[in-house]
Amino acid sequence: MKTVITVAVVGALLMLLSVIPTVRASFTDATSNDGNTFRTRQPIRVTTYQVSENVFTGTTYNLRLQQNLSSDYFVILRGGAWDSNVSSGGGYPSSDYARVAGDPFGNFSATTNANVLQLHRQTTDGPQGSQASWQGQVTVVESLDSTGTAGFHLVGIESVTMTGTTTSASATIGAWTDINQVGLYGGIYGGGVETTADNSKEHPSAWSRVWPTGSNTINLLRRSKDSSNLAGDTTFTVYAVEWGSEWTIQRVVVDGSNGGNGADSPSEYTTEGISAVERDNTFVLAYGNTWERGLGNGWEGQIFTLGNGVHQNATENRVAVGAHYSGSRNADVYVHTHPRLHVDYRFMPDLSIPRNDTTGTTTVDALLGPEARSNGAIGVTAGLRFAVLSNASHGNGTWYPRPMVSARHTGDTEVTWYRSRSGQPGTYWLQSIDFGEIWR
Repeated sequence: MKTVITVAVVGALLMLLSVIPTVRASFTDATSNDGNTFRTRQPIRVTTYQVSENVFTGTTYNLRLQQNLSSDYFVILRGGAWDSNVSSGGGYPSSDYARVAGDPFGNFSATTNANVLQLHRQTTDGPQGSQASWQGQVTVVESLDSTGTAGFHLVGIESVTMTGTTTSASATIGAWTDINQVGLYGGIYGGGVETTADNSKEHPSAWSRVWPTGSNTINLLRRSKDSSNLAGDTTFTVYAVEWGSEWTIQRVVVDGSNGGNGADSPSEYTTEGISAVERDNTFVLAYGNTWERGLGNGWEGQIFTLGNGVHQNATENRVAVGAHYSGSRNADVYVHTHPRLHVDYRFMPDLSIPRNDTTGTTTVDALLGPEARSNGAIGVTAGLRFAVLSNASHGNGTWYPRPMVSARHTGDTEVTWYRSRSGQPGTYWLQSIDFGEIWR
């Protein structure tokens, strides 16, 4: 009888197990099993540091990282400087703009500890003799391994300087293997820029296209309809990255002037064709200049995205750059595609950045991998994703840094945007870029 009971119990257990659904686990340690796919560690790590007011108060700031920096990395720097006690006047580019100026690997004249990036700007000057602290987003994207496949290799970093009214510059850098896999991340939406330009009308000094040629040359181009808007000594930090074989990288020049109220119609964007890509697997970054200098028609007021600027299709064959006002623009748009990348695009309509607000939130898709977040004088989001936000401002004057907006993931399904000065509402395109399903 004992044997019969045992067999019956085993049989019942087997029947029960047969109807229980398989639970798909998600682990991220070095040797974990995710469902039917054996995956090792993710090759790309992303950490965003949100620097708040009264932290970066001088001309040099040593940003302490959460961990030692990988030698294969690049930075996306977004932000501006402001003194909240000042009520009028435009901010100065010499304090608004900062750049990466030191790392642990001797890529700059300043060499830091293994877990420190040095940021630098020219002055702390604000309107009315104020001292303006820099506030913004420092996103550090690192390839930990698999640089030739799922990750990327840092070819080199160059500090490129243009003086006075100079409109173009070139520099050589460590040679890449395939120019079609190269992304350049320089100046705004890249490694940052610093300038001695000290008038709010001179912000165009810091706006430049960035593109590669040949086997090791990077090129920059800025312009302005009034040459006096280009002033001082301006230095751009440019990262040259060669992405691994699993990535498809495209670069296209967008040259046009379309714009309009709310940037909510395809006619208000200039578009350029690309080879077809899946929207969910693709993110874009843009580096450019404009003929105008204002908040809404200058480069800081340009809004960029995949597609025609408004509609979202599963497959896209163009990129778009628009603005609240029409005005000549000239930009290099880099298109990054990986079959396991996930990108959530969110168009936030006119007035989504209210006139009097300096921060707000947007709901995005849930994260695909582990993420640690903390708040404080420097808010930190460490994990596998980052946010890119471009803002079409209503402003037509030069009271900077009103259109200069940064962003950070602050919840599983939340991105928070920040700007250091209120005034003039805005419209924005947000990308939540998640590397959580890309593994070695």
